[in-house]
This record gives sequence, C-alpha cells and structure tokens, in this order.
Amino acid sequence: MDLTNIEDKVNMFKFGDDDRNRQVMQSMQDLFCRSNHIYGVCYGLTYNKITEFSGTSDEEAYLRRHISVEMEKTLIASFRDDDLEDVISGDSNQPYILYKAVAIRGHSGKLLGVWMISGIAADLKSDVDNIPSNMRFTTLADFENAVHFVELLTKVYFQEKFHSFLLEDRLEETQTAQSKLKQMLHRNEVTTEVLKLLESDGDFNQIADNVLTLAGEYLGLSHCNLLRLNADGQTVDLLCEWYGDNYTSMIRQYSKLQSTSIPYFTGRPYTISSDSLMPEEFTDFFRDFNISAGVFLPLTVNDELSMYLGFIESRRPRKWAVEDVRFLNDVKRVLQTILLKRITKNSRASSYAAIDAILENSGCGICVSDVGHGSVLYSNDTFNNMLVELSDRMNFETRVLGESLEDSDTSEYYAEAAGRWYSVTRALIRWVDGREVQMCTLYDISPMKEYQKKIEEQANLDDLTGLYNRHRFRKDFQDSIRDAVRSGGDQGSFLCINLDDFKDINDGLGHKNGDTLLTLVAKSLKTICRDTAVAYRLGGDEFAILVPYYNESEVKRITETIQKGFEQPWAIGEKDYYCTMCMGVVSYPKDGVSEDTLMQRADYALFEAKKKGKNQVETYNAATSTHSQRRLDLERCMREAVAAGCKEFKVYYQPLVDVTKKGHQCCGAEALVRWDSKDLGMVMPNEFITLAEYLGLINSIGEHVLVEACKRCKFWNDFGHPEYKVNVNLSVVQLQQKNIVDTVRNALIYTGIYPGNLTLEVTEGIAAGDMDNMIRTMHELKALGVRLALDDFGTGYSSLSYLRELPLDVIKIDKCFVNEVGEDAFSDAFVKTVAELADTIHVNVIVEGVEDAAQESALEDMKVHMIQGYLYDQPLTQDEFESKYLD
Repeated sequence: MDLTNIEDKVNMFKFGDDDRNRQVMQSMQDLFCRSNHIYGVCYGLTYNKITEFSGTSDEEAYLRRHISVEMEKTLIASFRDDDLEDVISGDSNQPYILYKAVAIRGHSGKLLGVWMISGIAADLKSDVDNIPSNMRFTTLADFENAVHFVELLTKVYFQEKFHSFLLEDRLEETQTAQSKLKQMLHRNEVTTEVLKLLESDGDFNQIADNVLTLAGEYLGLSHCNLLRLNADGQTVDLLCEWYGDNYTSMIRQYSKLQSTSIPYFTGRPYTISSDSLMPEEFTDFFRDFNISAGVFLPLTVNDELSMYLGFIESRRPRKWAVEDVRFLNDVKRVLQTILLKRITKNSRASSYAAIDAILENSGCGICVSDVGHGSVLYSNDTFNNMLVELSDRMNFETRVLGESLEDSDTSEYYAEAAGRWYSVTRALIRWVDGREVQMCTLYDISPMKEYQKKIEEQANLDDLTGLYNRHRFRKDFQDSIRDAVRSGGDQGSFLCINLDDFKDINDGLGHKNGDTLLTLVAKSLKTICRDTAVAYRLGGDEFAILVPYYNESEVKRITETIQKGFEQPWAIGEKDYYCTMCMGVVSYPKDGVSEDTLMQRADYALFEAKKKGKNQVETYNAATSTHSQRRLDLERCMREAVAAGCKEFKVYYQPLVDVTKKGHQCCGAEALVRWDSKDLGMVMPNEFITLAEYLGLINSIGEHVLVEACKRCKFWNDFGHPEYKVNVNLSVVQLQQKNIVDTVRNALIYTGIYPGNLTLEVTEGIAAGDMDNMIRTMHELKALGVRLALDDFGTGYSSLSYLRELPLDVIKIDKCFVNEVGEDAFSDAFVKTVAELADTIHVNVIVEGVEDAAQESALEDMKVHMIQGYLYDQPLTQDEFESKYLD
C-alpha cells in the first residue's frame, strides 16, 4: 500500500480546488470563531488563502494594523516537516493583540498549511487603549484554550480523512487485482479454443466463422469480417463475417467493392484506435462505414495479398490494448496457417514448422506432451524461460503434466525456485502425427498474486564510499539552512569539492582503481571532518562538506588540511598517483537562504578556483565572482524550457538503412534532440547535453524525447510499417536514476508502442559508474521487451567482459572508425573484428557516419546489418521524415 499516494489524496481533499470542502472548512472556522470571540484564517504554504477571514472587513483592517503580512509569513516559514512543534506564537505591537499559528500536518508529519488565530484580550488592555467597540473581545486564558482546541481538532480531522482514504485505496487495489486475473484467465481460455482449430478438418469458411465469433465475442466488438480479393485482382467480396447483437450484416456494403477504395487494402497491417492520427482517405472510409476503431491484418498466398481480416468497433471509442493486438495477431497466424494447409497441402514436417512459428510468437508459454505420463514433445522459448530452473521443470512435469485429463482444465502453478506464479490451461488436441496429446499454456500471473511495496525513501549511504549520499545531503543542507536562519546569528558553511582530471585516472588506470581512489578520498575527508562537519559524496567525483555552525578557524583548518592532503600521492595498488582537487566555499545565510542559490554560488566559486589551476580553494564573493554569460543564459533558458513542458526540445529523425535487404530499405530511425530556444535560437546537443546532465534536467528532457519518439513510431507501425523501429539515446545520468525502468515502462504503456520496436542506446560511458548496478538496470529494461544498443563502440574503455554480461541486441560502431574505412588497415580490421564478435554473440551491427559510396562499398563484406549517415539522409524533422519514408 503506497501511503504517500494516500496522503496526497488527503492533501487534495484539504487544499485542492474542491469548493465543497473549502465551504465545510469555512463554515467550521466561522462558527468556532464566533463562539469563542476570536478571529481566524487558513493559509497554504505559499501564503495562499484556503479560507477567508472570519470577521468583517473593518475588523480585519483593524487587526492588519497590528499583525502585518510579513509577520504572518515569518510564522508560516518557522514550521518544518517532521517537527514536534505544532503551535508558534507571534508578537504584535500591542500586548492585548494575541495571535498564534497552528500547523496542519499530513499523516507522515508533512506540513500542509497553517491556521492563523488572533484575538483581543480584554484583561490585558487599559482604559486608554483606543479599540473600536464592534471588535470581539476574549481573555488570555480563553484564547489559549481555543488555540489548544484548534490544534486537537485539526489532528483528529485529518487522521480520520487519512484512514478513510486508506480503506478506499485497499478496496480499489483488491478489486483491480481480481478484475485483471479474471481477464487473463478468460483470455487464456479463448486463446486455447482458437489454437485447437489448427487441427480442425472442417471447411475453411466454417473455421473462419468460428475464429471470428471467438474473437468478436471475447473483445466485445461490433463486426469481424474476412474480405477476399477476387480473381480479377480489382474487386473485393465479403467471404464471412460476425456481428454483435443489434448490428446488421455489412455484406452488401462490401459486395464487389473496388480494392482501391479500401485504404487499408495495401498488404500491410493497420492498428487504428479512435484517437489515432489518420490520413484523409482513412478518415473518409471510417466515416462512410461508421467505424470508430479497427485492426486490419492481411492474409497472403505465395507472398501475394489474398484476404484481409477486419476487427471493427462502431458503437463507441476504443483504444487498442497491447494484449488485444497480440491476441488478434495470433488469430491471424492461425487462419494464415490453415489457409496455407488447404491450398498447398503441406507435408507433415512443414505443418510442424508452421505450428512452431505460431507458438513461438504466441506471447505465452506453450508445451505439448503425451497424455498420461507427461513426456514433453514440444515447448517454446517462453515456456523454457518460465521454467528455466531444473527443479521447477521437474515438478511441473510431475504435478501438472502427469495428471490425467479428460477434456480441458485450468489451474495455477507456483515455480518455487523462480518465485513466480503461473496460470495453466490444458486441453486435448491432435498432434501433427495424428496422436492425441495435451497442449498446455502458461501465463505469468505473479503481479496478480502479490502487491509490490515501493521504497518510501532512498538509502542514505553511498554504496561505494560509505559516505552520506546526495539524498541525505539535500535533507541535511535544508535543515542546516533553516536552523541558521532561525538562530538569527549562527552561520554555516558549504564546501563543494571536485577532483581534478579524475577522468584521466579512471580511463588510464581502469574503473576499479578509480573506485579505489574515490574510497581513499572519502576516508580522508571523513577523518578531516571529525565531529565538527559532515562529508558527503554527491556523485561521480563530486564531494561536499557541511559545517553546520560557522567557525572561521574550523573552516580554515578543514580547507587547508584538505589542500595539504591532496598535495600528497594516493596509494593505488602498488604505486602512488597524484590527484588534486578544487573547492568552492559559501556561507549561509550570508550568501543565500535557499539550497539552489547556495549550490549555484558554490559552483561559481568552484569555477573560479578551477580557473586558477589545480588544488585551489575559492570562497564565493558576490563582488568579484564571475561566470560565463553564455553558461548562465543556457542554464536560465533551459530551466524555463523544461518547466514549460520541454516543448522547445524538438525530435529529429535520422533514417536507419537495412543493407541486408534488396534496395537498402529504411527500417526505422534514430531520434535526435535539438533545442529550438525562443531566446537563444537553435542550440545543438554538443552544447547543452552535458549542461543538462550537470543540472539534473536531462531526465525531463530525455523522458520528453522518449515519449515523442515512441508516439511517432507507433504511428508508423499502425500505418503500414510495423517493421519500423526507433532508437532513443539514454545518458548515463538517466540510467543511474532509480525510476528509469518505470519511466520506460510508462512510456510503453502511454504510447502503446510494441516494446520490440523501441531500441535504447547507451554509450560506453556506463562503465564509468557502478557497473554491477548498470548491468542489473539494463537487464530490467530488457525484461520490458525493448532492444538495447551499445553506442559509440570503440571510443571508450569498456571491458570485453562487461560486453559479455550486457543484454545487448545491437552494437553501433562510431564514426571515427568509418572515416577512413577502405583506406586505412586499422579501421578495416576494427570494423571486421567487431562485426565478427557481434555475429558470434548474435548481436546486430550498425555503422554510424557513412557519408559516401566508397565507405558503403568497403563495408559490403564485413557482416554489417545497418548503416546510418549522410550518404542516405541527414537528421530530418518529423514531417520531413514521414513525407519521405512513410508511403
């Protein structure tokens, strides 16, 4: 159960735009204030009014003369999340004017808003005090009692709301899980019925009728039909159809219809949802035939178009789910196989091959075994991967396949070694040699069997060095800033440390030795800090030190000790190596009172230190500190562009060409980002990508590019090019995010793209971080069904052992090895060697940067699968690419 989501619902109830809930709060507040002769108003954290002032405008104006807006803002800012203090008193300019702030907190202690309670104490005023007679009067004791009651009422009210939403969410999760399980079991049963028709000896039309009935009733469609291209090659007839209740036959509409008048009659598959973008001819056809959504799949004979399956929804809008499209493609494969058997009268061996092709692409685990003793005659790859552990396989064959079967049954099986639950459907069929066998289908229902608890907070320690990590630093930094501001006199210091030329150490000595250096640096910083400061590793070669209570001599001791320490060599392995650092120092609240401002100014100081050379320390000085104006403009404009939804970041597409096919056909494109800034104009990636990674904005930009590219590829796939794939680059920073797998999964679900048509490109730079974690992340991405490519191969220093562990589908050879291919022996040998290696591990090869025919000719015999470069086309806008390659 995700308690954070529950608290968000409470927040929305309390502070959302729901007028009814605001009215409830207003009524409670007005009644309470009148009854206790006091005044009240509720504010959000940004000083936005949640309720109106309980009193007249004259009364509010009088109190405002003694309690200013700034005084109220100061009280609100004094509260902290997870603080034990829920009531803070304010000081007015008159002793008889009382006002206090009462915190409104969520379940986890998070601050949501503040009640501001004020009153006039009659027992504290003198006769000479000039107070309007229409004001409400209370006493000091009654005022304190009223504030205490508000505090208790607030806690009880929101605790009840939290428990209410918690119960609702639990009920909703249970109902959702039960619904999904029921849908999956139903789909298993229908799929089994369709597959059983493979061995039917009945008439093809009758089999087709049965298949259309099963598909139409299962998906709740309006119409399903099978159109046949007549012998004249020009006209089309309706061979068979199914239609739902309250619908009529469409046989007259399709009788002797010209094939050219049917826009999808092209030999390509089309998946068109109600919200799909459609060319004009499809829009007209859908209107004329009253179609809201449709899936249209071709059947061929001897590689020539013969028929078209149509699955149509007319009565309501429909967006095709991935599972529905996969099911319909299975239906198409079954009819295609039956059609070929009727026409070609294939041998028993060819029948087996056709069945094998269908079952391997069915999307579920399938095995066929002898009746009774459970000996497996056939199993597809999905089944073998589900029961990869020997103990799971043996138990399954004994407990499931060995059980007697009269007709069909459905059960569940738990693979103990793998820790997975499967839905198992068994049915009796005739095998290709005529004997009776049982066919068993497996679907993974583990997600339906268990609830995943999400991690509520990130770990505080850096895995490599043992120092506190960035997550802990941000929390401690915010707390330290707030404490310094509250104290009114204390100062704190933030030391930002960056190693000089660490990349040279990492690349030259290897990442293992680079990690050793980082560990030694961390140990040294921790020793230097002692009990007066705290050291952190922010990521990569970036460290930080917080000195919560400013002491000039202590800060000087720490900075000088660090400088002297970095003047000495570091013992790495059996040798000593030198690596220095630069440091930027800021103090707070003198140099700022927000985390972002202080970190930015520490960066400025660090930048100035690096300009002076190595092993330098620079303290921020507003009068002398400078920074590149271009760098500042880029950062400002980039933050604004990301905050505005990344609309300025445009996706260009450079075609990928399959050189293994005749005519070197386009097989997809690589998505490339360009920044069309409204202030700076067109900015190329080499100028802003590194800055985006440094600022932490690359995740938002990368997610925008990923979603846009998936949407376009889905459009290409739906409109005649199901083979097109799109390649999207992932930076090392994106891969290091804990939610990267969820980000990609959400993009797949949102856009509806077939996962196998998305290729994620990563560079050899992944080896610079925690490689074990990178490998684990890439395997999780691979489990989503996407393809993975290693980009710029040969330009980094990645180990071949890592190459073996990565779940790659593609290796991309960098342009620098192509520039002189055919002319330089090393370039030729490198490309050939990589291609041979890729062929051995069953990985495709893409060569980047091919610009002329001579280079293309030199690559012909090198086992290269795809080429990308200006020889074929430059990166194109969306409209340019689709106009040229989407016919």
